[in-house]
Formats: sequence, structure tokens, C-alpha cells
Amino acid sequence: MEKKDKLVSDLTNSLNQIKSLINEHQWDINKNRELWNKMVDDASELHKLVKPTHHKYMIQNRRVSPDEREFYNHIHPVEDLLRFIKDPHANDDPEDQTINHEFEIKIYSRRWEHDDIYHIKRIEDGWEVLHLTLSGVCDKSGRPYIFENLRQDSINYPEALPGYLEWLWEKSAETGLTHEQVQLSLNELGNWISACEKTSPTGIWETYK
Repeated sequence: MEKKDKLVSDLTNSLNQIKSLINEHQWDINKNRELWNKMVDDASELHKLVKPTHHKYMIQNRRVSPDEREFYNHIHPVEDLLRFIKDPHANDDPEDQTINHEFEIKIYSRRWEHDDIYHIKRIEDGWEVLHLTLSGVCDKSGRPYIFENLRQDSINYPEALPGYLEWLWEKSAETGLTHEQVQLSLNELGNWISACEKTSPTGIWETYK
């Protein structure tokens, strides 16, 4: 048996044993350290032989180079390595389909008692706000101009909104979301903002914001 084939076989067996122990709630790193280290060592050695590609997000998440042993100190990159050996295109990143596409976010305004349309473009490193008083380039979380426009119109919005916008930008790049998928996701965020705005306290609070 060639060295590569033996490493693939050993690595597959180690990975299956580890996953089985985890699924059966019997995993204990202290009791199974030898098995874990063998998986990491075999994966690192196999990496040198096959020189695999990995998803961009996998490399970002591991925060070390795939050429380093530490990269394989986790189940997911080991799974990706074995997938690559079966199919050299298994870890190819999908094409980012929506860079420079324009989208809309419909947001209700208590101040004007109707929906406003925010026009934004998904650009290389974030979003760009278009056709509004406060227009310009934003980061992936929509800062600063999406939120400056919301504040200018006294619109209440969910505190977690920046994180959702950033997550949508990253997912669009990682999974190649279509224009329609991004727009539907922004529709959901617009509905969420509008629901927050519509349920703002009334009465004495109306003069607050």
C-alpha cells in the first residue's frame, strides 16, 4: 500500500472513531489524546503529499496556515482534506455573485408615517448607501451611513442589526448567494427594523424620539 493510501485509510479510521465517540457522548480528550494526535499528525503529513485547497472561510476560522500542523487540530479541516482527496474541486469557493449589485431596504418611519426606501450597493469590502442625504461607503456591518440615516429619521432599530448585516455580507461571499437571495434577506431585515419602529413606546415617549 502506498504511503498516501495508508495515510488516507488511517486518517479516515481515526476520524470515524472520534466522531463516533463524540456522537455517543463518550469523548474525553484526556483518555483519547493518542487517537486525536494520530489524526492531526496523519492529516498534516497527508497535506504535504496532496497539497489540498481549503475553503477561504476555513483558513480564516483556523487562523493558521494549512501548512502548519495546528491547522488540522480540528475535525472540520480534516473532513475537508478527505473530501479534497475524493474530489479536487470539493473545497472550491463559490463565485461571489452580487458584488456591485444594488438592493433596497424598505423601512417604516413613524416620523413620516410611511415606508422609506434605502438604496444600498454591495461592494468589495462592505456596503454603499445610495440616493440618501447621508450617502457613502460603509463597512460590512453598515457603519456609518446606514445607521446615520436611521438616526437622522429617529428610527428605532434592533441593537444586533450591524452583526446581521455583516453576517449577510460574509455569507453572500462564502456561499455565492444570488441577487434574489440577498434581496429577500434584506427584506427580512427591513421588516425587523420596521417592526421595532412600529412598536416604539407612545404617549409621553413620542417627544423623546
